[in-house]
Amino acid sequence: MFTRLFYGTVQPGKEAEAIALLTEFVGRAKALSGCLLAQLLQNGNEIVGISTWATKEDLAAYADGEVARDLFTKITPLFMGRPTVRSYEVQRSLSDATIMKTD
Repeated sequence: MFTRLFYGTVQPGKEAEAIALLTEFVGRAKALSGCLLAQLLQNGNEIVGISTWATKEDLAAYADGEVARDLFTKITPLFMGRPTVRSYEVQRSLSDATIMKTD
């Protein structure tokens, strides 16, 4: 499994717009092949997106694909600076099986 983190700080007053846009993209990511988990976290104007993928190839297909490109095009103007993106190989996960269940 591989996890991708997306995080940054939203411009003051743009939080609701950013959350609405990111909520749409969480759904689009979850619909892609190999997406096991998609989450959107918020603490004030700090936003974190987490997606977990079955394989490195699934993550690469997302990261290099239309959904990720479209997201960055639309979300970057709402952030203070460019959002940060990092990808990691999952070494161990203790998630309950029901959390990882696909719809």
